[in-house]
Amino acid sequence: MIKNNILTALFILLTLGFVACSDDFLDQTSDSEYTSDVVFSTPAYTNSAIMGIYNIMTYDEMYSSRLSLMYSTNSDVEVVGADQNSYNQQGNRGISNYYAQPSWAGHLDRTWKACYKGIERANQAIAAIPKSAAYSSADTQSDMQNYYGEALTLRALYYFELVRHWGDVPFKLDPTQSDGSNFYPAVADRDTILDQMIVDLTTAADLMDWGSTPERVSKGFALGLKARIALWRGGYSIRNKEGFPTERSADYLDYYQIARDACFQVMTEGPHSLYNNYGQIWKDLCQLQPNTNAYENLFEVAMGITRSSEVGYSIGVRFRQNTKYGYGNNANVYSTTPYYFYQFDPADTRRDYNVACYEYRPTPESEGTDAEEDKEIFVSNPFSWTIGKYDQRWMSDQFKEINKPATSKIGSGINWVIMRYSDILLMFAEAENELNGGPTQEAVNALKEVRSRAFSAADQTVKVDNYLAAHNDHDSFFEAVANERMFEFGGEGIRKYDLIRWNLLSSKIEEQRQAFNAMYTTGEFVNQSGVTIQVPQAIYIQYNDDDETINLSAVNFYEDKGTDLIDGYEEPVKWMWGLDETSSSRQKQLQMIDRFSSGLNAVVPNRHLFPIYQEVVNQSNGTITNSYGYN
Repeated sequence: MIKNNILTALFILLTLGFVACSDDFLDQTSDSEYTSDVVFSTPAYTNSAIMGIYNIMTYDEMYSSRLSLMYSTNSDVEVVGADQNSYNQQGNRGISNYYAQPSWAGHLDRTWKACYKGIERANQAIAAIPKSAAYSSADTQSDMQNYYGEALTLRALYYFELVRHWGDVPFKLDPTQSDGSNFYPAVADRDTILDQMIVDLTTAADLMDWGSTPERVSKGFALGLKARIALWRGGYSIRNKEGFPTERSADYLDYYQIARDACFQVMTEGPHSLYNNYGQIWKDLCQLQPNTNAYENLFEVAMGITRSSEVGYSIGVRFRQNTKYGYGNNANVYSTTPYYFYQFDPADTRRDYNVACYEYRPTPESEGTDAEEDKEIFVSNPFSWTIGKYDQRWMSDQFKEINKPATSKIGSGINWVIMRYSDILLMFAEAENELNGGPTQEAVNALKEVRSRAFSAADQTVKVDNYLAAHNDHDSFFEAVANERMFEFGGEGIRKYDLIRWNLLSSKIEEQRQAFNAMYTTGEFVNQSGVTIQVPQAIYIQYNDDDETINLSAVNFYEDKGTDLIDGYEEPVKWMWGLDETSSSRQKQLQMIDRFSSGLNAVVPNRHLFPIYQEVVNQSNGTITNSYGYN
């Protein structure tokens, strides 16, 4: 598996001296006695070098934690805490609430440097592989072409992460020269960078095969990333111009066409399809079992138990204290809310995988006693709900055995999924609708394929067929696609970036804020599908026969039963408008609503981009400056 290959590659790379030694992103040279013509002289050596490009993705500052779990919030789906003492302070809360500052070391600077380290390694491979004799040999050409395509694809991914988090960034396509001639690359307009990445991904897709594991990029992901980048290129973003406007280019439809065509190729030529069961995606992922039947996951960053991945710890069902599954997890690093829960149709089977309204812990009455009993407990704080896709109970026996005696967090080894096939289908539907001024039958079919999986056979006519028939013009179909992406990708680090490129980030966050205020006053609000929701004053729960898990189908999420004890139910839990208006918890929660994402428009409208770390600016020889009101 690629996890083991990465460790082998690291040893080889260190032996070859292929790993840069400096922490300065402007100085990524190596003093190796081995030249690139040796490193890339055989498929085996080349494979090890390519593994070195992958390895960076497992860093905490990359997809193990920060890039995946911290920087992809806040939106109207995923949020982090907004405690009055930390919502705007240095750390993940301040970053997610859009208060990051150029002086914040240990956070954004590490991700910036890691991305450029990955780019440098990719640049070395891209420059050397075509010159290798193995690239021209009939016996090894196919392997070498795949490696070349992988390097192009991974470089494109690294540059894409830089662009969508920082905007216009330093850009170079050649390895760093030992004479220092390109130590200080100029900042390029993001459109120039993205255009080149689209070209590179076209080349990569032509050279690569469809692959045999989601832990390695292949033709399908190269095409999918091309589509994702094209939609970003054709979408909205804050620009470094007078007044810092949010805008998109006049030729945006050209990029929708690129995205549409790339997705269509995956749909018609590739081996990818949807799992039959939405929940099984996440159970297999937690079991560390890459799917090689449906190949729904086009690319997963390969992690390793005890070594990497906070998936299942910083995100996922919360396990307080030590339970029979081992060391507890999750300190609200990555949360969601009832607002997201109430966007779902109650019959949508994705709801309870995307939202966990409970935590797993010893019951209060048994805590610390010999009769200690672990079970799901309803979470009354609406801002402490979590993502249900990642659950310690689904983890492999190997992880559980390691976690049981643990006294601190360990790397879960759960892969971070970068792209799934459902994303291909929904990007295709979105692009088709935009290009044709309304949904084509192909667009409807693509959306239907994703939505159908979410509902039972009995619900197909009403929830799928009739639903799609009612969304038959451009605007309503776009809303249907946008909502479907919300239902499908909760907790996968996608929603925030969708809202940015649609120029809906501020408005959707404000919509969420207004809805929460309504929940605390009348209990009634209208969700994004136009459905009026009546939130109960108190929640009544029953347990399943195991007396451990909550029977979610019996919870009165959509019915107000008052606040008195009812036979057959646990004691009701008051929340939101059922709380006394003078209660301290109510006041704290109302204040938290206003703090969520409050930095987004505090200085410059829609300032979703991060500042560049000041030390990077200082070391750039004048080629880099901050903008957007950062100082």
